[in-house]
Amino acid sequence: MKTAIIDYDVGNLKNVATALDAIGVEGVITRNPKVIADCGAVVLPGVGAFSDAMDNLERFELLTPIDKHVKAGKLLYGICLGMQLLFDESDEDGLFRGLGFVPGRVEALVPHEGYKVPHMGWNNLIIHRKDPMTRHLNNREDYVYFVHSFYAVPTDFDAHVLAYADYDVPVPGIVRKDNVIGTQFHPEKSAAVGQRILENLKEVANS
Repeated sequence: MKTAIIDYDVGNLKNVATALDAIGVEGVITRNPKVIADCGAVVLPGVGAFSDAMDNLERFELLTPIDKHVKAGKLLYGICLGMQLLFDESDEDGLFRGLGFVPGRVEALVPHEGYKVPHMGWNNLIIHRKDPMTRHLNNREDYVYFVHSFYAVPTDFDAHVLAYADYDVPVPGIVRKDNVIGTQFHPEKSAAVGQRILENLKEVANS
């Protein structure tokens, strides 16, 4: 299935494309609405500030194509900041509206003894709810790579969090609401476990 990797000047797009290619998925880096409409899935990467990312999506006129894609029942997958954008709002440097596909908000991680901010490095995943996205994952034994200072706080944790990391607070690692999926960690930097998760994503997209 051809997959659009959204180019909105936020994130390392080539690494994501390479990771998709490794599992046999054709990733097309684009901001062209027609190309997005022709793709069966959309990946929204992201590194940086929430408000800048939303501004760029608006500036490149990508909000409507993404919304149409989701309403058509196609898969939208957000990575790191891209996952945070799936939520209603963020309080990073103010209060900013997100895409609103998953109910909840994005808040700052607060440093505590033994827990530095940003949360950077390998953390194990705790499976919260069984789902095709968590297939072949080993509860509390599989590690993935995080780099972030803000985290998602879903309105309904039980309904929308598939797996989380314990970082003094439960940090949602994989979230899902119907055809909208996000990972706070970077699968493209998470070695074999990340590849397994992308393979799960491929199966979900094709189902």
